[in-house]
Amino acid sequence: MKKSWIITTLINFCVAILMAIGLRSAYVFPTDFNYTYLLHAHSHTVMLGWCYLAVYTFIVAQFLPKNKQSLPKYNHLFWLTQISVIGMAVTFPFTGYALLSIIFSTLHILCSYYFVYQIFKDHESTSLIETQLLKTALVFMVISTIGVWFLGPIASSGAKDSPFYNTAIQFFLHFQFNGWFIFAVLALFINQMQHMGITLSQKIFDKFYYFGIIATVLTFGLPLSWFFNGPFFRTFNAVGLLFQIISLFYFIQLLKPHLTTFFSTQRSITKSLFGFAFSCLLLKIIIQSSTIIPALATASHGVRNFTVGFIHLAMIGIVNSFLFGLITQTTFYGIKNKIGAIGILLFLLGFTVMEYLLFTEGLNLYIGNGYHQSYYLAILIATLFIGFGLVLFLFSLLQNNNNIVKLNRFHKKSLMH
Repeated sequence: MKKSWIITTLINFCVAILMAIGLRSAYVFPTDFNYTYLLHAHSHTVMLGWCYLAVYTFIVAQFLPKNKQSLPKYNHLFWLTQISVIGMAVTFPFTGYALLSIIFSTLHILCSYYFVYQIFKDHESTSLIETQLLKTALVFMVISTIGVWFLGPIASSGAKDSPFYNTAIQFFLHFQFNGWFIFAVLALFINQMQHMGITLSQKIFDKFYYFGIIATVLTFGLPLSWFFNGPFFRTFNAVGLLFQIISLFYFIQLLKPHLTTFFSTQRSITKSLFGFAFSCLLLKIIIQSSTIIPALATASHGVRNFTVGFIHLAMIGIVNSFLFGLITQTTFYGIKNKIGAIGILLFLLGFTVMEYLLFTEGLNLYIGNGYHQSYYLAILIATLFIGFGLVLFLFSLLQNNNNIVKLNRFHKKSLMH
C-alpha cells in the first residue's frame, strides 16, 4: 500500500472539513462568499477526494496480487483522479456548476470507469463472498453515475427545477451511499476476516447478499416519493425496508460466530472504530425504517437537518469509520499512537455531537419550535472538534512515517558498516 495515497486522501478530507467549518461559520459570523458554491465544493471533495480515493487505495491493496498492486497504471490513475479532485475543490467555490468544474467532475467519472474495468480484469480471489461484494459495489458505483449524465440534458432543456432533475441527483446519491460505498467497505471488512482464515457460510451470505441488493434498489422508492405523488413509490420503499431488515438479520448471523476471533487480534482503537461503524450502520437502518410512516417519509426530505444528518451518518459514521479502522491496521499508524488515538476520539466526539444537534434541531423544526438560539455556534464547535481530531490523526501518521524512514536509514547505515 502506498503511504502517499493514504496521506493524500486524508489531506483531501482536511480540505473538505475546512470548507465545512467555513459553511458552519457563515451562520455565526458575517460572510460574503457564495454558500451554495462552497457547499458543492465540500460535498465533492469529501465524497470523491476522501471516501472514493481511500476506498480505491484499500481495494488495490487488499484485492490485487502484490505483483499487480505496483503496476504503474494504478499509480497514474490515482494521481489523475487526484487532479480532478483538486480541480473541483478549486473551481466549485468560485463558479459552482460551470464549464471547468463540470470538466473536472467528468474526468473523475471517466477515471472511475477505467478503475472498475481494471479491477474486474486484475482482481484475483479464492473467495466468492468477497468477490461478489467487491464487484457489486463497483457495479453500483457505475450505475449511480447514470444520474449524473442525465443532469446536463435535463438542465439544458430548461427543466432544472423539475422533479426529473432532482430525481437524477437523488439517484446518484442513493446508489453511491447505499450501494457503492456500503458494499465496498463491507467487502474490505470481510476480506480482512478471510485473510485471518475465517470461513464464512456461503449459504447465509447469499441470503444477506440478495436481500441486500433488492433492498438497495427498492428503497430508492423513498426519494421517488418526494417528487412524484402516489402510494406506489412508498410501497416500493416499504418492501425495500422489509428486505433491508431481513438482510441485516442474515448479516448478523453471518458474522456473529466469528467476531470474537476477529476482534481478539485487533488493537483497541481498531475495535472501537469498527464497532462505531457497525453501530452507525444499525442506526442508519433504524432511521430508514422510520420512513415507512408517510409523515416521516415527507419530513426526511422536507426538513433539511434530517437529510444532512442522514448523509453524514452514512458517509462519516459508517464509511469513514471503517476506513479509519483499516488505516489503524497499517504500519503507518504505528504500534502505540497516543496522538492518533486522541485525534480519533475528538473526531468521533465532534461527529456524535454534530449528529445529535442535526437530528434534535430537525425534530424541533418538524414540530414547529424552530432552531435553538445557540444551535449554529454549537454545531460550528462540533465541526471544529472534527477538524482538530482529523489534523491530529493525520499528524500522527506523518510523524510515524518519519520515524519509519529514520529507522530504515539507521538500518542501512548499520549494514554498510
